[in-house]
Amino acid sequence: MSNFIVYILTDNNRRHFEINFTSNILSTVLELQQTNSFIFQQGANLNRIIYSEAFTELSCAKKRMNELQHFTHMQIERIIRKNNPNWNNLYPQQQQSYIKRNSSYAA
Repeated sequence: MSNFIVYILTDNNRRHFEINFTSNILSTVLELQQTNSFIFQQGANLNRIIYSEAFTELSCAKKRMNELQHFTHMQIERIIRKNNPNWNNLYPQQQQSYIKRNSSYAA
């Protein structure tokens, strides 16, 4: 039984949101953290997952993602504040382990 996770990304200033879904949140987190910042020079650096919902069916996850994508900025902020009042990164452990793993290769 697969889990599908709908998540909201934001930048450090909490100004931009991206809503998407995945079946493997850990690989998504690693991709976000390994992405070269050069790619994001033109836009916002969306690097923090601040909201997530798990679904067992793909159709439900897609429906919720589409619903959230049509929300206004204020509605999204309310959802985030209700579930994550301090806007903490929900997956910081992977970020720390990635940094530690690569720090041993530094000269």
